[in-house]
Amino acid sequence: MAMTGTTKAEDSTLPESATITIRDQKLYLCGEVEVTPNGGRIHFQNEDDKEYRLRFWKTEANAEEGIDILLSAGASVTVVINKDDVFSYSFRDIGDSKVASGKGGGPIKN
Repeated sequence: MAMTGTTKAEDSTLPESATITIRDQKLYLCGEVEVTPNGGRIHFQNEDDKEYRLRFWKTEANAEEGIDILLSAGASVTVVINKDDVFSYSFRDIGDSKVASGKGGGPIKN
């Protein structure tokens, strides 16, 4: 599919990646985050000394239907975003499978 000059300009102004940091059990850069299509990356960096459960779900779905990924203490996880992906996310204690209010963000999207 051919892209117009406007579409190319819009895509080229989006960053290749973004980093969402968890520090003191709080999110930094927790609003809407958008990266380039086809390989844009969202890095989740955990600066705390405890591990967390990251949950991702399609914004139109229920959070309980999402997928969980382990974010180890002091580690990072990278999510690759495809064109037109839109996900909400939250983080919570590893033993807590319920969505914790105030510990979510997003959406992350292209």
